[in-house]
Amino acid sequence: MGVVALVVIVVVLAGGQGREKPLEGAGVSDGAVVTEGETGAGRWVPEGFPDAGSTGVPVGTELVVVAGDRTFAVDGEVVEGREFHGFVTVTGRGVTFRKCRFLGGKADRVRPLLDTEHARDTVIEDSEFRAAYPSPSVDGIWAAHTSILRSEFTGTVDGIKAHTGTLVRDSYIHDLSWFPEDPDQGGGPTHNDGVQAFADQTGVTLEHNTIDLSTTRDPNAAVQSSADDLRVEDNYLDGGACVVNIDHTPLGRPLRGQHVTGNRFGRASAYDCPILLSTKSELADGGGNVWHDTGGPIPEPERHD
Repeated sequence: MGVVALVVIVVVLAGGQGREKPLEGAGVSDGAVVTEGETGAGRWVPEGFPDAGSTGVPVGTELVVVAGDRTFAVDGEVVEGREFHGFVTVTGRGVTFRKCRFLGGKADRVRPLLDTEHARDTVIEDSEFRAAYPSPSVDGIWAAHTSILRSEFTGTVDGIKAHTGTLVRDSYIHDLSWFPEDPDQGGGPTHNDGVQAFADQTGVTLEHNTIDLSTTRDPNAAVQSSADDLRVEDNYLDGGACVVNIDHTPLGRPLRGQHVTGNRFGRASAYDCPILLSTKSELADGGGNVWHDTGGPIPEPERHD
């Protein structure tokens, strides 16, 4: 079954500018009410691209708090208006989350706020991902065969780890959490990516999102990918050593079907590098990518492994 024996309290999100956000870094006990002003309020986002006002849980939505970790295994279940104070896993087919907030708990291992890797046809709409207990071990979502629409990701190490069949559209990824020591990086600092798509995966699509790591400390990339059939289209992208990094080396062969088109790039990459291609990577289509501030074309991709 889905959620069993829920411990619930109602959280009413007040009206006003932006969206109400949970108290970052604080635990929630039964009966507590969590309301706080928006983290990142007033951050600049280019006109026409997703921001805090067009993504996440709409203002005024009542959320029922769910305490503890949960697994959703019932095919076709619709989960709406929940605030999860624990880690959530999906194993069923066709599970839909609407107007939900994923906060997680204290991580005892590397894990995401929401894990859909072993599910099929998951849909996430108008939802928020923000770690209540930020740590080097907490990502936003590990997704496969999942559509993510109008959702906001902030405060985790990676926003989205994308596997086969992941679609991210009209969403906002920003202000990720950097740590100087990360066990997953051999004790070095965190390796923050807005979206990371993995080797041996295929069909990852990023369409009309804001992926802005310009205010994240020492990020790796807004988009890091070793997946075949990647489409990065009509996004605002900024931050990282290079903003988009396409790397064949985990596979040892050229990647297929790399499309990076019609995107607008900010200038906050560490090496003034919008796109980096490894030596065996080619763009099937790389047209229409421009600097946001001037509208002029970005330079040809840099190349190295």
